Amino acid sequence: MEFISDFFYIAIKPVDNLKHIYCSGVNITKFSPITKGKHRLGQNPAVKGLQSLNNDIRAIIIENKATPETVKNLLCQHVKPIKEDLWYTESFLIHNYSEDLGEKIKKFAPSELLRKMFRAMIINETVPENFSPQEFQEYLCRISEKFSE
Repeated sequence: MEFISDFFYIAIKPVDNLKHIYCSGVNITKFSPITKGKHRLGQNPAVKGLQSLNNDIRAIIIENKATPETVKNLLCQHVKPIKEDLWYTESFLIHNYSEDLGEKIKKFAPSELLRKMFRAMIINETVPENFSPQEFQEYLCRISEKFSE
């Protein structure tokens, strides 16, 4: 399962027959025009939104009879190579992963991430549902232009 754009990514890849790795990240640089001036020091809405989303994802995993496992230093650079932009990333393992679970996460996560961010910044924007990564990227580019004016 992959959902990758220049603004954020969510991907689940097999590690072996028993485990998958959940990788997620937000591009702080790309989100800056939207988040600038709308948060306190250390409270970036993109970062906080991803952290909160990942707690929701863990709950979905458990509800679907799978098990999340926190491990230290799981790198997900194979998903979205980090170049000159500043990224915040998180990852964990999933035991008993299924394709159905991956589809539930893919349907839920992108829109929910933006809802969490917009709520934190008190931005009244309608968040699209079921967009492709390219459509989300185009949407976020429009929002960035709007807030950088």
